[in-house]
Amino acid sequence: MLKSITIRDFALIEKAHVDWTAGLNVLTGETGAGKSILMDALNAVLGGKVAPAIIRPGADKASIEATFALNPRVTSWLSREELLEEGEGEIVIAREISKSGSKTRVNGTLISQNLLGELRALLITVHAQHEARTLMSSQSQLTMLDALGGEAHSRLCDSVKNLYLRKKELADQIAALSISEEERLRKLDFAHFQLKDLIEANLQDAGEDEELANQISVLDNALDLKSQAVAAQEMLAGGDSHESLCAIDLVQKALSEVEKAMRVDHNLAPVHECLLTGLAGIEEASTDLRRYAASLDTDPETLVELENRAAQLATIKRKYGPTLAQAMDKQVALTAEVDTLENALVESEKLVKELDQLSAQLSEKSLDLSTRRKKLAKNLSAQVEKELVDLGMEKCRFEISFVALEEAGPTGLDKIDFLIAPNPGQPPMPLGKIASGGELSRIMLAIKSIFASADEVATVIFDEIDTGLSGRVLNAVRDKLAVLSRSYQILCITHQPIVASVADNYLEVSKEHKKDSTVVSVKSLDNEMRLRSLAAMASGNADGAASLSFAQALMDQAGSVKAL
Repeated sequence: MLKSITIRDFALIEKAHVDWTAGLNVLTGETGAGKSILMDALNAVLGGKVAPAIIRPGADKASIEATFALNPRVTSWLSREELLEEGEGEIVIAREISKSGSKTRVNGTLISQNLLGELRALLITVHAQHEARTLMSSQSQLTMLDALGGEAHSRLCDSVKNLYLRKKELADQIAALSISEEERLRKLDFAHFQLKDLIEANLQDAGEDEELANQISVLDNALDLKSQAVAAQEMLAGGDSHESLCAIDLVQKALSEVEKAMRVDHNLAPVHECLLTGLAGIEEASTDLRRYAASLDTDPETLVELENRAAQLATIKRKYGPTLAQAMDKQVALTAEVDTLENALVESEKLVKELDQLSAQLSEKSLDLSTRRKKLAKNLSAQVEKELVDLGMEKCRFEISFVALEEAGPTGLDKIDFLIAPNPGQPPMPLGKIASGGELSRIMLAIKSIFASADEVATVIFDEIDTGLSGRVLNAVRDKLAVLSRSYQILCITHQPIVASVADNYLEVSKEHKKDSTVVSVKSLDNEMRLRSLAAMASGNADGAASLSFAQALMDQAGSVKAL
């Protein structure tokens, strides 16, 4: 449900904030006052196309912010797209339009036009003259018809969809296996060749190549490393080539002198302890250097073996990599491919048998679904025609045409169209091809009244659906809107006092001409202001006794309608 919209510097609106309520929200105002601008702003924040020229003259940018209360369907979508924080009960959609482009955010996160389009479809349905987006699509019509079928019908629809998806999956698998014997043997031979290559390489560790590179570097410099280690060890512990004192001798002599001094001053105890620790460290380092020098392999054959293994791994990486990890994954994949190719004929026959059985099930359930739909369509046609009688279209015929598809799809075998013949002698035509906007508006209102419980969109917008109507038909439109507003939030632009009288939230749009600009404003009217607005709408005189009396009568009658 739309809770509020804040508009800044959009067309003639400098700044406007509008709060919307549940039930019927009516927008009134003189022709040209700017009611359509408000709807344009709502359309824009939900992804409608706008040009930089929409920015109010003198402003650098336009901004629109719309707040919607959440329902389970929208909450699920937002959670899936990671646009909802835990505990949030509403969403804020904000769009900023500058001369260089525009950006839209949902709860502060930038969102693409495609995602915004998905979200818009969950939030609002717009019905204006010559515009019925939900009802024009054959798929949408089928979805609405199915929604009238109850729980058992819904389970059948799900079953058909699941059978179709499994059938498609099987067909894809069979297509992948359906190759000529010559092609199968060629692929199998090549897979065997590659797999043999990888098995012979005996890949065990994805980091073996890096470890080899380190070992080769060490062996390549083994003589220098051995010489350096021996020299360092002799400097620490002494040796044949060092006649002077080594590090251990020097530390021991220092210890001897400190021990003599400690006989007089025990404050040198920490120094003594430090020297002992240092001596132990030097002796340990000397031992480690001796072991390191002894461990170095200077055999040229070892280096050759490592270089050969490195070359083998380099070839494997070039052919199946570029990393050893990828080459190891390739070996796993090739093993599976060989198994599939060796058993392709048996597996294909098994899948074909399953596909035949599944296709029969899909056809059977699709035919059952089609039969059920035709019964629903017959009942729906009668209901729509009954609703249209109340709306002044007594001669109108409503039909639902069925075209059987050659092959069952995810929704079965049916393609349907809502057809209307508004006048006697006129052939039934799809809703989208009806010429009269007024007729189309009433048809949409009739269908919406029937589908109120099935449609999950919370907010429905009717833009001047009462144009050209009068008398009994207007009363019927008023009554229909009152009933519909119990299931939906309705936003309705109207010039008819009869329709406006039943509003739960009465909004008046006005235009004010200032010295150098024109500004549009919106305000919510209390009961006294409504009375005067209805009187002015009915007769052009907001203060005349007769006009006010008529307006009061409309409000009293509206109260009775809403109480039903």
